[in-house]
Amino acid sequence: MRVLFLTHYYPPEVGAAPARIAALARGLAERGAEVSVHTGFPHYPSGAIEAPHRNRPLARERDGPVTVLRTVVLPAPNRGFARRLADHAVFATGAVALSPAAGPLDVVVAETPPLFTAAAGVAYARGRRAALALNVSDLWPESAVALGALAPGGPPARAAAALARLCHRRASLITAPTRGIVDTLAARPEARGKVVQVPPAVDLERFAAIPERPPRPDAPLRVLYAGTLGLAQGAGVLVAAAALAGPDVVDVLIAGAGPDAEALQEQIRDRGLGNVRLLGPVPPAEIPRLYRDADAAVVPLRDRPIFAGALPTKLFEALAAARPVIVATRGEAAELVRDDDAGIVVAPEDPTALAHAFARLRDSPREAVRMRRNGRLAARRFDRARAVEQWHELLAGLVATRPR
Repeated sequence: MRVLFLTHYYPPEVGAAPARIAALARGLAERGAEVSVHTGFPHYPSGAIEAPHRNRPLARERDGPVTVLRTVVLPAPNRGFARRLADHAVFATGAVALSPAAGPLDVVVAETPPLFTAAAGVAYARGRRAALALNVSDLWPESAVALGALAPGGPPARAAAALARLCHRRASLITAPTRGIVDTLAARPEARGKVVQVPPAVDLERFAAIPERPPRPDAPLRVLYAGTLGLAQGAGVLVAAAALAGPDVVDVLIAGAGPDAEALQEQIRDRGLGNVRLLGPVPPAEIPRLYRDADAAVVPLRDRPIFAGALPTKLFEALAAARPVIVATRGEAAELVRDDDAGIVVAPEDPTALAHAFARLRDSPREAVRMRRNGRLAARRFDRARAVEQWHELLAGLVATRPR
């Protein structure tokens, strides 16, 4: 089985999507598939291509058992909608133009968003006479409209929706990580009968050696946020909650990058806060070390209906690390934490509620111990090995039924 992943982002770029795709590609290769990845030259989140990479038409690399093809991008930092859109379009166009370099393929798995990558996947699969699978990790343009990046009902939103429908119609398989996305897509005629939920996954072995952190009497609760600092997360609520709780109650560490990073730094400086620290982007290999030194984790999302169907990767890393999770959101993430008694659920974008949650965990060490143990048990349902096996079965079935 010859599988190619088409993705705008891939290691050494940091973030949940690159790490997930790389782990899946290696996992499928270890199960006997011939796996390649077509991606761009790494430039996320800074917008600069760093040595030894340089922007050029085509480069071929090896990532263990995986062949990596890199083609030209228009480097853009992770801010500014128009230039990022141009970056996505340039990569999609170049990937299709140089798709013959991939050789014979049985199936193309295109990652979306970006939506242009899904569109490129349609042309790529057709040119390689391969089946097309789409992994829809977020609904687009719905998310962009919900966050105010696109005007509802405007020409760009209508064009994006039409392009999404085309991609869904041409795909033979559509995967999505949450019930909310699956249900939304499955109700649409162009996707009906093609949609399968592949839940988020975590590499349990990476976090297995992290010990249960004992309570620290009379010390502030050390809370970790490790993830993207973008419009969806609304991480400014962490700064406001830390200011309300005070340095005797909480010490917040924020590891990540994104368009909100500069604004967060300004908020911390303007408030004169010493109990909030920005660590910048952190390589995936360093994430377990950060959890080792943390008492708890926090997962915020903006208060938008579309995020009721979100399950952030950082949630499962915190569970696997045996750290209580404070989730400031509604929907599937809140249900999971509440049902497994693995943390505290508070309303999104509510700094007062979040500050109270910090104080509750700090003052209730027995409760924290129970939650961290429950979280590690819950994480077992999301072992990455299960996800790789599910993907292998789905793609093998797709290839077996593909017309010759």
